[in-house]
Amino acid sequence: MPKTDGDITKERILQVAEKLFSEDGFDGTGVDKIAKNAGINKGSIYYHFKDKNDIMESLFKKIIDDMSKYVDSVSDLTGKSLEDKIKSEIQYLSDKKRILAILFMETLKSGNNTDYFIRCLEIIIKNELDSTVKKEELSDEELQKYIVYEFFTGMMPIISFITLKDKWCEYFKYDERKFFEYFMEAFVNTHIKSHKFKE
Repeated sequence: MPKTDGDITKERILQVAEKLFSEDGFDGTGVDKIAKNAGINKGSIYYHFKDKNDIMESLFKKIIDDMSKYVDSVSDLTGKSLEDKIKSEIQYLSDKKRILAILFMETLKSGNNTDYFIRCLEIIIKNELDSTVKKEELSDEELQKYIVYEFFTGMMPIISFITLKDKWCEYFKYDERKFFEYFMEAFVNTHIKSHKFKE
């Protein structure tokens, strides 16, 4: 079904909001600024969204939906090594860098009960779990350990790499390709080599 003008406007609002939230933070971005940068009047924003929080909620729901579709599309990676799967994940998540940075920042705020960041990473972790071990063979404690291990020693280093890569390379004058090689070498020698549930 072709997109309507309303659908296109809504997508434009979300794209602009994502960019501004990642640059200026959620609190530092007003509806006026989103409207101005989207080239629309403020009334158009309120036609599609209740308020700025609703825009953020829509961005969060979109990333959850995108992650679920991505996981479904790569569920069969037969013949690929764990390292190749990690590289594929990094490439996919790099395209989501801005929204991941927003999710992470919002999660860190005290008093914020947003759990979208954790839910996004849980989708990827559970997909990896499904493709590497049989959940029914794990006790509840082993399953909990696996998820903690994957989140804090697997996904968080990847998210840090993706969100800080540009600033790191600029600060240390690193070539991005070399930086990626160094990161992968470190990741393989730490997380992957100590992985309990190997292929």
